[in-house]
Amino acid sequence: MIVRMAAAGAVVQDPDDLSVLRLTTDLDTDALRKALSTTATGELAADDVAMLDAAVLRSLAVISMTPAAAAAWSKRWAEMLEDARRSGRLSPDGRLVRVPVHRPR
Repeated sequence: MIVRMAAAGAVVQDPDDLSVLRLTTDLDTDALRKALSTTATGELAADDVAMLDAAVLRSLAVISMTPAAAAAWSKRWAEMLEDARRSGRLSPDGRLVRVPVHRPR
């Protein structure tokens, strides 16, 4: 799943591919920090690492799905979050997931 971050907010691309979760952006570090905070999408942990709000990502991903598709996807999403927890990529409270930041060149 790719989270595309712009100053106006986030868009989820490829929500069915939960094997890799990453954030892509053309924003510089300061603009990305501001966009994440302003849109309540998450926070920047380092220049190349973001902590994204799992509930916001889930909402963005299922917004265009049918209820049946969203239900099936939600089960796989929960499995992905459990994997993130086991690998230390999920915050202790389960709210934020750590993802790499990719800036296309």
